[in-house]
Amino acid sequence: MSTALTPQLTDLTLVLETAGVELSRISEREITGKCPVHLRVVGKEDRSPSWSMNATSGLWICFSCGARGTLSSLLYELCGDTAASAQQFLINAGAERLYAPKKQEVAQPQLRTDAFFGFDRVSDKRCATKDLDPDLVYRYGVRWNPNNRSWAIPIISPMGQLMGWQEKKTDWVRNFPVGVEKAKTLFGAERFRNRTAILVESPLDVVRFAMVFSKPQAVASFGAQVSKEQMNLLTHMADTVIIAMDNDVAGIESSKKLYKFMGRPRKGLKWWNYQGTSAKDIGDMTNDEIEAGLTTSTVVPPWML
Repeated sequence: MSTALTPQLTDLTLVLETAGVELSRISEREITGKCPVHLRVVGKEDRSPSWSMNATSGLWICFSCGARGTLSSLLYELCGDTAASAQQFLINAGAERLYAPKKQEVAQPQLRTDAFFGFDRVSDKRCATKDLDPDLVYRYGVRWNPNNRSWAIPIISPMGQLMGWQEKKTDWVRNFPVGVEKAKTLFGAERFRNRTAILVESPLDVVRFAMVFSKPQAVASFGAQVSKEQMNLLTHMADTVIIAMDNDVAGIESSKKLYKFMGRPRKGLKWWNYQGTSAKDIGDMTNDEIEAGLTTSTVVPPWML
C-alpha cells in the first residue's frame, strides 16, 4: 500500500480487508478487488477484480454480477446483522479517523453522540400511538427525547456514520447538530439490502412499511425536498424505485421534480397508488392499504392518468 495514501483511505481499506474483501488496487478515488458477494449473486466466486468502491462515498458496484450498495449494507451482509452495528464494526476495525475532516476543509457541525445515545428507548405505548412495532423502531435506531417529548431519529450516512439526529413532534422539527447535512443521505440507506426501494418522506413511515414488507424496503428523504445527492444515492442503491411521497400539495410537487430531474434506475421508476384511500402517507394507512398501494404502483405518474 502506498505511503501517500491518506489516513482516511488507509482506514477504509483496513475495514474492507477486516471484513474479508480481497483488494487488488487502491487509489485516492477508487478501491477495486474481487466481488465479496459474487458467490451469493451468481453462485461462484469472482475470479477477476470486477468490484469497485468509491473511496469517498463508500458506494460500490460489481461490474460483473451487477450487485451494488453502500459500505454499511456490505458490512451487514459480510458480518451479519447482529447486535454489533455496522458503525461499531467500523470503530472496532480501527476506522475512527475515517470520518475526520481533512485539512483545509470546512469543519463539520460538532456532534455529541453521547447525547443521542443517552435518549430513551421509545415505549411500547408511545409506539402504539403511531401503530409502530417497538422492536422495529428500536432496530432502526429511533429513540425518545424525554426532555422535550420528541422522537429522536438518527441521521446516518451511507458509510454508516452517525451524522446527527432529527427531533420531531406535532408541527415541530429540529435537526441536531445545527447544520447537519441530512440531504446527503437517506433514512434507512445503511440498512438497505434489496433491489426495490420505496421513497417516502418520513423516517417513521419507513418503520411502518417494514411492518408489512421485509422486501422491498423503504427509505426516507427527511421531508418533501429531495436533494440531488439523495437522487443519486437512490439510483445507485436500487434497481427499481417506487416514489411514495406524501399525497398532499408538497408531496405531489416533489414527485413532479423527481420525475423531471431524477435519473432512471436500471429497472425504472414507479409511482405509489394512493387511489382508494384518504391517507396522506404510508403512516396513516392500514396494512391492506399499504399492500394495495405497493402492488398496484404504476410506471405512469398519477398526475398523467
